[in-house]
Amino acid sequence: MEKVYVSEISYAKASQTFQKLEEETGFQFIPVAEDEPSLSKAIRENHIKAFIADIHPYTSELYESLPSGGIIARYGVGHDSVDKALATQNGIFVANTPGVLDNAVAEHAVWMIGALARHLHHAHQTTTAGQWAPKGGIEVKGRKISILGCGRIGRTLARKLHFGLDMDVTGYDVVDNSTNNAADGISRLTTSLDEALADADFVITLLPVLESTKHIANAAFFSKMKRGAYFINSARGALVCENDLFDALTSGQLGAAALDVFEAEPYRPQSPEKDLRTLPNILMTPHIGSNTVESNAAMARTAATNVIQILTEGPDACPNIVNR
Repeated sequence: MEKVYVSEISYAKASQTFQKLEEETGFQFIPVAEDEPSLSKAIRENHIKAFIADIHPYTSELYESLPSGGIIARYGVGHDSVDKALATQNGIFVANTPGVLDNAVAEHAVWMIGALARHLHHAHQTTTAGQWAPKGGIEVKGRKISILGCGRIGRTLARKLHFGLDMDVTGYDVVDNSTNNAADGISRLTTSLDEALADADFVITLLPVLESTKHIANAAFFSKMKRGAYFINSARGALVCENDLFDALTSGQLGAAALDVFEAEPYRPQSPEKDLRTLPNILMTPHIGSNTVESNAAMARTAATNVIQILTEGPDACPNIVNR
């Protein structure tokens, strides 16, 4: 029976699915701790060819422990935590699970937008503290939102916001791809970031982390937004300069913000004196955008399928390899 190691964090999210996959496929999926020295040693000693990884980043030790033709299968769509160049150098295939978490992340983003609009974080905090301090919010109908990054998740979100909540959606992307914009609820698509930020009531980032996008949401970015607007990050923590976000929230440049992802996870402030947790106008969730029963089962099944396809049929059989 071929053994596949699975990050214990990922395994815990979909243990029943992994157990069912064992019955269906004859592969054994074994949860392992993410401690790199111990993990790498176990991979070598047990001749493991595939590891299903969460978002934890690894150094060269893990990449060197897997054999040529081995696999790092991301449990999720983002793969910025995987060093693709190092993987390729060591003959390792890197795969991800696109498409299976689009709805979960988009739904979570909708709840974040609604929570900011109606100050639900403030209402919860004050009410549970024994205060009765209702704070008037806004309706999102007709409000302008700019979605930065119009891939699958961005377009899924656009459809929910426009057709479900009657919001006016602007899309921003580096490529002007106008195909299906109207069907996706996007009233206009721009390649100008300044244009996307200028008059939006809400701005949400769904961009990948690249050299060109790291800390894209910084002081200059926030200064171009309408004063009092709302900011949401549902993609990757490294997109945001958290110190600059703190300043924008305390100065009133931003009305409020909601973050599901952080540069350091679990969250640690970039500067001790600029701890986002101390602010009343921020909503923070612990990277749960894709963490649903349905999405976890689908990610587990897709990650396992990626491994099985590569090991039994070869890399050409797997459509989700990201470092060909």
